Amino acid sequence: MKHIICSFIACAFIFQSCDVDLLNIAQQGVQDENSYYQTDEHSESALAAVYNSWRGAFSGAGSGANHYANGFYMKNFMADDFNTGGIRSDQISAQEIYESATTATNGWVENYYKKLYETIYLCNLVIEKFTPDSPIKARNIAEAKFYRALCHFELTTLWGTPPLVDKILKTSDEFQVANSTQEALWSFIESELNEAIHSGNLTTKASINDIDGGTRATIEAAHALLGKAYLFQGKYANAKTELEKVIHSGKYGLVDDISGFYHPVCNGSKEYVLECVRHYDPSNMYAQGGWMGILGNWGFGYGFIAGAESSQHYRFNTTSGYGYFNPSKSLYDTYVAEEGVDGYRLTSWIKTWDQVVAMNIAVNATSSRYGNEGYFRLKWLASLDDENVAYWCGNQSNTPVIRYADVLLMAAEACVLSGDQPNADKYVNLVRDRAKLSSKSNVTLDDVKLERRLELAMEGIRFQDLKRWGDAPAVLADKGKKLPTFIITPNANNDITTAQGIYNAQYTTSLSYTDNERPMAGWTPNRDEYLPFPETELQVNSNLVQNPGYN
Repeated sequence: MKHIICSFIACAFIFQSCDVDLLNIAQQGVQDENSYYQTDEHSESALAAVYNSWRGAFSGAGSGANHYANGFYMKNFMADDFNTGGIRSDQISAQEIYESATTATNGWVENYYKKLYETIYLCNLVIEKFTPDSPIKARNIAEAKFYRALCHFELTTLWGTPPLVDKILKTSDEFQVANSTQEALWSFIESELNEAIHSGNLTTKASINDIDGGTRATIEAAHALLGKAYLFQGKYANAKTELEKVIHSGKYGLVDDISGFYHPVCNGSKEYVLECVRHYDPSNMYAQGGWMGILGNWGFGYGFIAGAESSQHYRFNTTSGYGYFNPSKSLYDTYVAEEGVDGYRLTSWIKTWDQVVAMNIAVNATSSRYGNEGYFRLKWLASLDDENVAYWCGNQSNTPVIRYADVLLMAAEACVLSGDQPNADKYVNLVRDRAKLSSKSNVTLDDVKLERRLELAMEGIRFQDLKRWGDAPAVLADKGKKLPTFIITPNANNDITTAQGIYNAQYTTSLSYTDNERPMAGWTPNRDEYLPFPETELQVNSNLVQNPGYN
């Protein structure tokens, strides 16, 4: 949804005789609720609020001390793809999540939880308030069901037994919604998506190159999400059926250049099955959310200096950067083991310090990089193409929620586990071919797991994968127990006044680890499987029971 449609009405006041109740005057500029949920225009406006709310929850901005909070950031720190970065005393909620020491007062967790329910509330308004008596209203109701299912999917996979909210809550008693069950939640998610799909009201792209058509919640996006829900439940044959509907639609494909992900060049691309949409609007810059920018940018202004030729390598936004989201050594080593040090995906998405210098970047004093093992992320790094330089706002890069590569690999997994070996091989090798790797035969579940880590790295997907596979306790056993610091010391004779001098600069680097004093660091069984329900929610909902390990 590219624009939020705003409706205004004019109010006429007719004064008759002296018995007119002068206190009963309609408020100007405000539309009465009973007359609002009527037209197609009202329906478009209400659904636009759903899209805006979901975008804010998944890839927008939080508030106050948790300004950088969103689901994408939070989920990335829950897995093993990243070290935090910045300084440990900053962004406390992020540091807790990265160190596997999350508490019930964590601001990032609270932000995502509440925003998911805010989005569900807006979905419920569309579903309950509008009658599907026109094609536009019917389509918007179906799309609201899709997003209601998507929000419950996130809540179910991250919190386990969250309240199921399938109606507008009106009274204080109705707000006391107890924990649901996994069975009820999955059944509801399946039902919502099937209703949306079989309503016949969801749209589809006109062609594989249709940019605008893919920015809505299409019928293919619904099939993809339903297939994902089946996969998470172990319903592999059902998952295969739904995911192959996306594949066989002919509306999606793999883009050639993987460096464009999370940048405007890929907005509405054939690889984005579902995306959070942004566009450049100079009159509403802050409404787009500059979340991709300053927090995750390299440390410009904090030691990093861009040389005159740096823009030939990448369109760096050198305004500032806090240096968060640094790839882990385990992720880098996994790439090298499968692709080699010159692998296409590795060199497109991660740089070593020597490779950073080769991009005409320098430091002119010893630089201590906390939460860094010597690797620097290029995937979704801030670019001058993305957002307004001066204010870290006006972001115009769409955030993918489901990529076609994800669909192929989910389908491959479903094929492996339902006995369709030929298609399992086919789908994995489509992804490997784009990555410039040799084909595999007799693909196994471990092969799929590896491809998912390499292809979807740093995209907020891995934690939910690890947990559903049962791999999280082993893979994340020591996460956060050792806190890294990467130190870069420039040679005293470096000349960084010219581009050539920066290329030729010499550095000494070292890596050290500090033991984490937090007792909860690392994987804690019967606790870390799910996030805590926010303390603020427990205080207002007496029927909500906290997840194990957080009391």
